[in-house]
Amino acid sequence: MAIKPESPLQVGEWQYLPEQDKLVQFASDGKIAVTADLDNLSQKVANYFIVNAGRLVTKDELLQDVWGIRDVSDGRVTRVIRVLRVALGDDTREPRYIETIPKRGYRFIAPVSVIQNAVNIYNGEPSDAVTSSDEPQKLKRLVMYVLVLLLLVSALFWWLWPADSGAVEKMATDIPMLRYKPVTSMDGLEFYHNVSADERYLAFSYASPDAESVTVLMLQDLLEYKQTRITEPSYSSFGAAFSPDNKQIAYHRMYPDGACEIRVIKLNLEKLTVASDDLVVTCGVNSISSRISWSPDGNYLIYPTMSAQKQMVIMLKPVHSGLAEQLTVPPPNSFGDYAARFSRNGSKILFLRDAAGAAQLWILNLSSRETKMLTNITDTMPGNADWDLTNNAIIYPSGPTTLSKVDVNSGEVKVIAYTDSSASEIQIAKSGRVYASVGNFSHINITKTPNMLHNSKVSTQTVFSSNRNESLVEVSPIAGDPIAVVSRRSGLPQVWLFYPDGSQKQITFFNTRERFRSLVFSPDGKTLAAQVNNEVWLLSATQSPRKVATGGDNLISSPVWSSDGSAIYYAESKNARWNIIRLIISGEEETASIFAENRELYIESYDGKYSIWRDAISKKFYVRWHSNNKVEELPIQLPENQLWLKFQLKSKGVYFTYLLNDINYQLQYYDFTTRELSIALESNLYHSRFSLSPDEESVYILQSVRGDFDIAQIDLP
Repeated sequence: MAIKPESPLQVGEWQYLPEQDKLVQFASDGKIAVTADLDNLSQKVANYFIVNAGRLVTKDELLQDVWGIRDVSDGRVTRVIRVLRVALGDDTREPRYIETIPKRGYRFIAPVSVIQNAVNIYNGEPSDAVTSSDEPQKLKRLVMYVLVLLLLVSALFWWLWPADSGAVEKMATDIPMLRYKPVTSMDGLEFYHNVSADERYLAFSYASPDAESVTVLMLQDLLEYKQTRITEPSYSSFGAAFSPDNKQIAYHRMYPDGACEIRVIKLNLEKLTVASDDLVVTCGVNSISSRISWSPDGNYLIYPTMSAQKQMVIMLKPVHSGLAEQLTVPPPNSFGDYAARFSRNGSKILFLRDAAGAAQLWILNLSSRETKMLTNITDTMPGNADWDLTNNAIIYPSGPTTLSKVDVNSGEVKVIAYTDSSASEIQIAKSGRVYASVGNFSHINITKTPNMLHNSKVSTQTVFSSNRNESLVEVSPIAGDPIAVVSRRSGLPQVWLFYPDGSQKQITFFNTRERFRSLVFSPDGKTLAAQVNNEVWLLSATQSPRKVATGGDNLISSPVWSSDGSAIYYAESKNARWNIIRLIISGEEETASIFAENRELYIESYDGKYSIWRDAISKKFYVRWHSNNKVEELPIQLPENQLWLKFQLKSKGVYFTYLLNDINYQLQYYDFTTRELSIALESNLYHSRFSLSPDEESVYILQSVRGDFDIAQIDLP
C-alpha cells in the first residue's frame, strides 16, 4: 500500500510537501517557518495516517503496512504516536490530529485537502496570487517562471544526452541520497553489530527497554529470520565479531564490577546454539565496550583495552596461545584508541582515537608498526569504520547523516553518500553492502530540577520537549535573562533563546547540519560562545553569528569566557600536545596566543576570584586564587573512561559531572569552605551536560527518554 501522498496537502495547521516528504508551516512572507520534528519512521507513520484520514487504523495494521512486521510489541507504535503528537502540537485530552480509539487503534481526525497552487509551495516563496491591479507584476513573474522552466528543461536535456568522458566524470561526482533498510526491529537498542562473511548471520548487542543497563548478544539468521540470545544477562556483552569461517564469535564480556574478558564462542549454526564459550584474555578494568576484529586467517584478534596508564590502547592477541601485544601508544593527553579493524588482506589495521571528545582516524602498518593519522572527524563520534573492498580507502560516518571515505595513501577525504538516518557503527560486507547501527540512543527533553544543596522542593518541570534531540542547554548568569537551547525543532540544529515570558527566538540559521559541541554565556549574559564543529562562534540576539576561531588541522575544545568578558579561552591540540589559547575579542580584530601549555581545560570564575584547570598529562585538577596566586590541587578524580567534561564555577565551589557507568552521570559539587564533595541531584543524569540557575536553586539538565537503535543496510553505488 502506498503510504506517501503524491500531492501537496493542507493537513490541519500544517502543509505536506511531497517533494520534500515533510510537514511544514509557512510564515506570513510565504517562506517555511517551521518543519515538523519527524524522523524517517515517524514521517512514514504520519503519511499513512494522512492517506487514511478519517478511517480507524489498528496497531496491527500499522505494524504490517509501515514496519512490514507483526511479531513485535505494540509499544513501538505507541512511542511513534507520542512523537507525532508532540511534533504536531496535538493534545491527547483534546486531540486535533490523532484520536485514540481504546483497544482498537487510532483515527486521524485533522482535515486533509489538496492544495492547488503547488508551485508556490515548493519554491518556498511568497504566494503569487494577484488581482487585476497587479498585472505588471504578474507579467514579470510569468516571464521569470518561463525562464526558470527553460533552464530546467535545458538541464534535463543535457543530463539525458549521451555524455563524453568529461561529462561522465562530472556525473560520477554527484552524491547520492540513500535510505537505510531495516535488518532488525526490536524494541530497545540494537548495536555493536557484525555480519558473517557469507552475510547469512548477524550478531549484535541488545539492551531491552526493561533492562537498559545490561546488554546481551543476539544471533540472527538473516535467511530464515530466526533469532536467539546467546549470552546471559548477569553480565554485559559487546563487540561481537564473526571469525572468517563463520563458526566462532569473539566478544567482550563486561562484569558489573568493571572487570572484563575477551572470549570466543563456538557456534552450532544449524541450531543457532552455543557449543562452547572460552576465555581468550582478560582486559583492563573499566575498559570501554570493545570493538573486536579477526585477522583474515582467523589466527589473531585485535581489541581495545584500558592500559596501566589509564588509556585505551589496541592489543593484538593470538587466538589459541601466546601473549597479547600492545599495538598503539596514544599521546598522554589522549583518552586513547577505542576501535580497530583489520584490513582485508591483514597487512594493516585502522583504528579510531579519541582526543578531547573528537575522533581521529589512524592507520597502522603491521609489518613496520608505523602509524599515520588520516583525518580528524569533528562532526560526529563514529563507533567504528571499515575498509572498502579495494583496501585503498576507509569508509566511516563523517556526520549525523553522512558517509565519507578517506584515501589511505593520499589522505584525501570525499563524501560518498547522504543517508536518511544517523549511523554510529558501520561494516562493509564482501558484497559491498553497508550494515549500520542507526537511530538514536535517546530522545532528550530539557528539564528544570531542584538543586538539593540549595532547594528543598521536589518538583521537576519540563522546559522543552520534542521528539528530536535537544543537545545543549545553557542558563544565562543574569537572573531573568533567557535560556539558550540547541534544538532540531526546525530540522537542522540551531540555537534558540527561551525567554521567561514564554517567547522564543532563533538566533542561528545554519543551512547545513552542524555539530554544536558546547555553549556558554558571557559574564554579562549578552553573548554566547559556541563551539560549532571545530570552530568557535559568537552568537547573540542582536547581531549575526560571527566565527572567531577555527582549529583547522588541530583539534580545539571547551571554549569559555574570561571573567571580564574580553577574551575567550579554549584548548587546542597541536602535534598531540594540548595548550590553552587566549583569544582577545574586545578589540577591532581577534588576536590569539598560547596562554598555558600542557593543559586541556581552563575556566575562570565570573566573579574573578579564582580559576581552575586540568593538567593534560597527569589529569589532575588545580585551582588558583587570584588574590594571592596560591595554587592548590583539587580532590577531583574522574574515572579514566570519562570522555565528556562539564564544569560550572560558582563563588563558593565547583559543580561537575562524574561518570558512574556507561550511561549514567552524577552531578557533584566541591565546596571550597568545607573541602568536601557532595551530590547535587537525587537522580542520575544520562548526559554530562547541565547548567545552573544564577541563584543555584535549579539545575537545567538533558533528560533522556530512551530511543531506538536498529541494524539496517544500504547498498553503496
